Amino acid sequence: MRRTGLSAALLALGLGGCVHYAAAPPQPAKFIGEFDAQTLEAGAARTWTAAELLSLALAKNPQIAEARAKYQTSLAAMRTAKAYSGSSLTLTAEYASETPHWGYSGGGDFPLDIATRRDVRITTAQLQALQAYYDYGETIWSVRTDLEKARVDFLAASSELQAATESVELRGRRAQLVEHRISAGQDARAAGLLAQGDLAAAERRLVGAKGRRQAAIVDLAKALGVGPSTIGGIRLVAPQVVLPFSDLALRRRDAALSRRDVLRAIADYDLAEQALRLEIANQYPTFNLGPGYNYDHGVTKLPFNLALVLPPRDINRRAIAQAEAARTAAGKSLELAQANALSAVDMAAAALKTAQDDFERARDSAVPAAQKADAAAARAVAAGESDRVDALATRGAMVDAVLDMLDAQHAAAAAVIDLEDALRGSFDPGETAQIEKAMTEVKKAR
Repeated sequence: MRRTGLSAALLALGLGGCVHYAAAPPQPAKFIGEFDAQTLEAGAARTWTAAELLSLALAKNPQIAEARAKYQTSLAAMRTAKAYSGSSLTLTAEYASETPHWGYSGGGDFPLDIATRRDVRITTAQLQALQAYYDYGETIWSVRTDLEKARVDFLAASSELQAATESVELRGRRAQLVEHRISAGQDARAAGLLAQGDLAAAERRLVGAKGRRQAAIVDLAKALGVGPSTIGGIRLVAPQVVLPFSDLALRRRDAALSRRDVLRAIADYDLAEQALRLEIANQYPTFNLGPGYNYDHGVTKLPFNLALVLPPRDINRRAIAQAEAARTAAGKSLELAQANALSAVDMAAAALKTAQDDFERARDSAVPAAQKADAAAARAVAAGESDRVDALATRGAMVDAVLDMLDAQHAAAAAVIDLEDALRGSFDPGETAQIEKAMTEVKKAR
């Protein structure tokens, strides 16, 4: 009875230390309400820098939150991999007609979780956690790139909207004056059709600018992790970047070595290496220890078993060859990732050079020439040498030149983002600090 009570107490103590299940069902409807109710901490009316926007996205963006949770899951899996394999216990009782009538036996099975197999399991889990860490960094960078593109699109569309509005006003006034001249018999109907066509084109440009601005607001809200209504009146600092072309070659080399997709490919290779180690270890038998206890109708016995799990008939040669091929393929995938990184930098740098040349041409040549023509037309009207219709046409051409320059400026800004994306590094020190802080904090949480 005393032994029975002690066993029951030990069993109760063991069960008391178990973790109990707690349901945690998702609440989709609650999330929708919370998402739509989010606001910008300091209000949309303030002027936000790129680093401040990124800091807000790091705190609110669901995509980043998901990647962070997956990394935490991989850390939990890494800790689980360090646990030793479970054992088994078998209890048997029998009744016989001879005296004493009862016999009892107990046997255990304890796998020898040691050496290479355990080391490979733990190392594999650590590498998978490292990959999840790289995935978290790539997610942050992806959100940062989307956020920066939305910011540039928003600023470009806002500037375009102002110029396009002026273009519509100018062409509307010109179309009215042309109609008056046609009514007075001074111009042919064809001149009116041309003026109306110019007005219609300007109105289409205005509608397009409004649409692009609204789309940029939606993209900006998505990257920030808030609703579009939250940032309708947001003000943003215009990007001012001094490009480090002097050290582009060094940055290009660093990208091929340290981009997180390249680092993930390196981890893939290490995983293939661990898989090969495991298959080589599987050439040899695994051992299970089986101590036991028998009370055989008055006779006490202490048996001891040693069980061997033998390798396949080919001594695991085929599995080893497959693992070696997988390791070779992982090496080629790593080289491909590096080649893609180098090509991406080269293509982005070339596209940026073209976009900058186009912007500089528009800014330094086309716009000044249009401004000079507009000033000359204004002087001619003042001197009575020309009429208002021609002056409005010249002013409209100048606005078109400004719109072309804004398009080129937008293309150049987008090309800068593409180059940053290829390098996986921001040219803004504030953004770089925010990303490094986020990566450091998630590491501390482990």
